[in-house]
Amino acid sequence: MYLLYLDESGNENDPNDRYFVLGGIALFERQTYFLTQAIEQVQDKHFPNHQPIPFHASEIRSGRDLWRSVAPEKRQIVLDDLCGAVLNSPARGRMLFAAAVEKTKEVWGEAAVEKATEQICKRFDLLLQRQFQDRDDPQRGLIVFSEGRFDARAKIWVRGFHQKGTQWGAINNLADIPYFAAMKESRLLQVADLVSHATWLLYERRDARLIRALLPCFDSQDGVIHGLVHVRADTAQPCECPACFSRRNRGQHGPWVI
Repeated sequence: MYLLYLDESGNENDPNDRYFVLGGIALFERQTYFLTQAIEQVQDKHFPNHQPIPFHASEIRSGRDLWRSVAPEKRQIVLDDLCGAVLNSPARGRMLFAAAVEKTKEVWGEAAVEKATEQICKRFDLLLQRQFQDRDDPQRGLIVFSEGRFDARAKIWVRGFHQKGTQWGAINNLADIPYFAAMKESRLLQVADLVSHATWLLYERRDARLIRALLPCFDSQDGVIHGLVHVRADTAQPCECPACFSRRNRGQHGPWVI
């Protein structure tokens, strides 16, 4: 079984945010323990003998709440170490996913969240399908969302995608309805938070500092990043983001992350 941990970044209802992002990490069931331990080691390195600290990427980066008294240089090192823990985890059985939805008059608020959820569900399902086709490895998937504003609706959406399909066809490999957990209680949901925030920074602010280290971990095949998708408001002009660029130039991430 593969477990997909998801969290959101950006405010779907705030007109000041152009993007809503849903992102996270898929792990083969036996790898969850090891990545959790790697994140625990980041805490032991920087905050030994301290009660568990929830690693919330936006709070770390901006120095909010308990991070207010931590020097910016140390906060950046903590973020780099969290990215390193993900990057250094075994590549087989570990894939990142994110959907960056550019909001429009038609796609905003709940519609933007549903669009991102549909994108991630289908791409996760395609990963499981490839596992069977390419490796003769039949696996099912389970989605774990960070508790938030969309618990009840996300269950309905995912159940609908599972039963009725998406705009790209049926979803066949999800084992059950999604589950929800508190981000502060799960190191893997904190990784999902890191992925979604890094993706939001890239699309909202063209800031690639966090996602640069994570890009090799996104689900990809033959040089195309399948795990990262950019839902654009205007598709008339070519886009230079890593998701779009890799589809035109296999194996390359494009100028946004240089």
